[in-house]
Amino acid sequence: MAEKESAHVVVAGAGLAGLATAVWLAEAGHRVTLVEKRGRLGGRTISFEVAGIEGRVDNGQHLFAGCYDALLRYIDTIGTRDRLFWDAPPFAIRTGPDQLLTMRAPKWLPPTLRRAVGLSWMAWPPIPWRDRPAAVRTWAKIARAALRPAPELDDLTVDRWFRRIGAPESLRALVLDQFVIGLLNEKPDRVSAFMFAQTLRFIGRRALAGNPRAGDAVWPRVSLHELFVAPAEQYLRARGAQVVVGTGVADIELTEDRLTGVRLTDGRVIDADAAVLALPPWSLTTLLDRGLLGQYDHFAPARKIEPAPISSVYVWLDRPLRMRRLAENLRDTTIEWVFDTTGMHGVETEAGHCYSLAVSASWDVIHLPNAEFTAAAVESLVQHYPEARAAKVLRTHVIHQPQATFSAQPGFDALRLPQRTPIDGLFLAGDWTRTALPSTMEAAAESAVLAVAATREFLDAR
Repeated sequence: MAEKESAHVVVAGAGLAGLATAVWLAEAGHRVTLVEKRGRLGGRTISFEVAGIEGRVDNGQHLFAGCYDALLRYIDTIGTRDRLFWDAPPFAIRTGPDQLLTMRAPKWLPPTLRRAVGLSWMAWPPIPWRDRPAAVRTWAKIARAALRPAPELDDLTVDRWFRRIGAPESLRALVLDQFVIGLLNEKPDRVSAFMFAQTLRFIGRRALAGNPRAGDAVWPRVSLHELFVAPAEQYLRARGAQVVVGTGVADIELTEDRLTGVRLTDGRVIDADAAVLALPPWSLTTLLDRGLLGQYDHFAPARKIEPAPISSVYVWLDRPLRMRRLAENLRDTTIEWVFDTTGMHGVETEAGHCYSLAVSASWDVIHLPNAEFTAAAVESLVQHYPEARAAKVLRTHVIHQPQATFSAQPGFDALRLPQRTPIDGLFLAGDWTRTALPSTMEAAAESAVLAVAATREFLDAR
């Protein structure tokens, strides 16, 4: 027992996967050193200050679901569950002024049945009557694929698959295509049909496991820094962990395919009993090019993984919009999502009422100048919220994230690496590793669960 508790594990990368890995290893009693090449922790879950704005602003609005068991476990470990706001499922489609499609079901029904009845609007939305039989058949085929995702679906894009199963264009335009983009942050003509079916399977299994709030939206009441990052650093330091920022991993130290340490970019070598590389694939590729990992063909698939972008702009108005939900999905505009950030945090400041306007898989806008993107975003508000025409824009802040998530194109599933590697004592974590989930916060946390389990099993075996 003493030997296991004294084992030293280096975790490289302090994004959500790295933070969760380090926290759970420290919780298990291991000595942990967390290394981050940037000058701050958080990776892609970061917050920052904007001139003239009280508090921190996130790099775009983040949403997760009640079925994110691993992420909620991480939040429980660091003690921040009270900083969450639970809301109804985020299915609210705004097709024009005062035209909002939402789930409707009698409140007297049991929660699980109420959600099932409410979701029926997805098969019977306001599309032409001639398309509705095909819409029902489409949802039945999607449900059948989600029950047992066929590997051959990974050869098809969602677009090709939808055409193959006869999905009506009216259903795709109103519901299906944006549903895919929201789940996978990629366009239907680029993303794997297998990943789509597998994601639906994950959501369905979690819902059927007895969690009545599996499909609910969960919003942070505070910044991501306050929710995920600062409490984790405090947790680690309280348990004697070392946190090293401003220097990254340059290479690993090996003795006969066994890890003995980690070499940092500042020249230091940290002796370690095990290490977890919680790095995005493009950062891992740098290590493959420059260090000993490049000798192992096992890691080569990481080179083929491509990123997908997300673009957003924060807009502060002098008055609130007449939104009926905290998040509404827009149609026929540049902006896809409008998030009432002020409403989520429950605090309105002198800076004005804050909205986060987002575009997933933002290939069409990521290269636009900030002023042009902002103008298109504000016009999207005017198109759907008439009161926005009279509102005064007090300030804006644009955020483009070219490497926001991975692009799950056909064949992607074969590129995902397991948490275990051929090197004794070296493990991987990150949303892109083998978790059967798309690029989400839950995938990052789930990868940490798997990496920690593999690391502890290795140390126990010693």
